[in-house]
Amino acid sequence: MLGAPLVWDPAMRFVFIRHAHYDKPADKAAREHEPLNLRGQQAARQAGEFLKQHAIVPDLVCTTLARRTQDTAKTVLEALGVERPVLPQKAGFAAGARVGDIEKRLTKWAGLTPALPRTVAFVGHCKQQQACLHALGGPKHIAADRRACVLVYERGPDGRWMAGPYFEGS
Repeated sequence: MLGAPLVWDPAMRFVFIRHAHYDKPADKAAREHEPLNLRGQQAARQAGEFLKQHAIVPDLVCTTLARRTQDTAKTVLEALGVERPVLPQKAGFAAGARVGDIEKRLTKWAGLTPALPRTVAFVGHCKQQQACLHALGGPKHIAADRRACVLVYERGPDGRWMAGPYFEGS
């Protein structure tokens, strides 16, 4: 079924995880290769514990190419106590993404697996977090800074996305 059109299950979830803290180098080109710092590792573990408390375990985990997103994904999965491949992607979604843009990307990622995933997680950046909040809804007070964040969305039977529980690290 790889590459087939995605048929959304009403119980399907999209989990957006904003990467945790890292030491931001002055050289912008070097940012992609920076790992999480100790504070970021702790925040990513807390994000994983949050998901565990809510019994939310991703079937599919995609990230951007940045090391900090991949480190965040791996740490979240460790905290959940599950093993999943982490699939770095060349493109997430644009800062101004709309619902259709996000769904198109989720469909593409879901096509990377032989079975339809129930829960798709994406670890990305602040601008993508803000796009999710704008397009899919959610708490308006989530900070646009370098904190770890988890936004959970479920697609309802009517086809609309509903914001679920969320986590915002310190």
